[in-house]
Amino acid sequence: MKLSTKYIMIILLSLFIFPISYLGVNFLYYSVIMQLGNFTSEEFYEQDEIEEEWNKQVTSLTGMANDDVIDHLKSIDLFPESMIFWLSDEGDLLMSDGQTEDLDEKWRVSETIAYMKAEQEDDYFTTFSYVEGAENSGYVLLRIPQAYIGSEWEVLRDRYSFVWFIALGLIWFLFVFISWVFFNQLRKRLVRIQKNMEVSKNQLVPSEMHVEKDDEIGQLEHSFNRMVKQLKESREKEKTEEVIRKRLIANLSHDLRTPLSIINGHSHKLNQYELNPRANESLKIINEKVNFMAELIDNLSSYTVLSEGKLSINKQSLNITTVVRSSIIAWYPIFEELGFDIEVDLTLPIEWEVDETWLRRVLDNLFQNVQRHAREGKYIAVKTMREQGTSVLKICDHGPGMTTPSKLSGAGIGLSIVDMMLQQMNLKKTISDKPLGTTITIQPIVKKTGSE
Repeated sequence: MKLSTKYIMIILLSLFIFPISYLGVNFLYYSVIMQLGNFTSEEFYEQDEIEEEWNKQVTSLTGMANDDVIDHLKSIDLFPESMIFWLSDEGDLLMSDGQTEDLDEKWRVSETIAYMKAEQEDDYFTTFSYVEGAENSGYVLLRIPQAYIGSEWEVLRDRYSFVWFIALGLIWFLFVFISWVFFNQLRKRLVRIQKNMEVSKNQLVPSEMHVEKDDEIGQLEHSFNRMVKQLKESREKEKTEEVIRKRLIANLSHDLRTPLSIINGHSHKLNQYELNPRANESLKIINEKVNFMAELIDNLSSYTVLSEGKLSINKQSLNITTVVRSSIIAWYPIFEELGFDIEVDLTLPIEWEVDETWLRRVLDNLFQNVQRHAREGKYIAVKTMREQGTSVLKICDHGPGMTTPSKLSGAGIGLSIVDMMLQQMNLKKTISDKPLGTTITIQPIVKKTGSE
């Protein structure tokens, strides 16, 4: 059954629960009460029947002597647990067949009427009839417990009324319980889908779900499983393509080195000859492009080795200020030849856990980017300082910015190598790109604790 059908049924049941439960409980209650009446030996009397029978009994006493009236009244055994009182016209209590602690020996008419009203409001039914005897005349009162007054249905209904409330409460409780079970199961299935959608760091693709029911949520679970299957296939395809791509890069790097070496050799031969200025200019451009392609090939090889985790790392505690100073000294003549304004401030010593060779490679790539893409600004600054309680290394330039296209822009492999090397040394770089230039900040990765 579909969830929408179940939901509509619950809504309809909630709308008609009161009339349905009321009619149903009344029918069951009537059936049960009538069955109980078949198993009881008790007798029940209607008020009209009692009054009619009592008037007959009292009327038959007309003209009798007091003793005969009293004997006859005491012999009457028509009603269970009944009590009879005979009061004369003068208010004298002539006869009492029951408890008399609350009765006076002398009664007035008003007292008799008040007593009858009080009895009617109490747990007793009281009726009376007038008798004219040979010696005395007066009212004869009959008192019967209310438990015997009424039809069999009325008495048993009042006696077992608590059963009606219990039955109605059980039906309403059952409706609430069924609704709670329905929505609780719905919530559990949705939570299960949510948990399956959450993946850990080591799990890139969520696991498939076990479909128990073929309703709307079951269809959602089937769709989720199809999505997971497609993700797995896509992931496997991506892994295969990545292996092919890395292999292709490695092969291309190897195959391109040979022709580049030959071109570079012939270029050096041409440098030995005296050429006209235009030929020298062309030869200079050829040398620059050959060197640029050689750098690209080196970056491709390094990227492939790094991404496969095959480049060994040897981290140790090191004063990186010394390494940075050595690296900028090596690049100083190049920047000076290009007319750069060089600013170096390495007065703050910084101690990091790094691989010295990797750090030099990172600095060379960053300095090379400045030399290649920011030469128009003719400015470079290398500084060590503290920011927000952390030691940082800053490399600044006055170039057009990282987002501005450059004639010598590549595929960004050099920066990718920088990112991978820094990450494996537990460092990170942030780039601040502004109209006045670019600032690259290198600092340690601060691991957050569970309480943060």
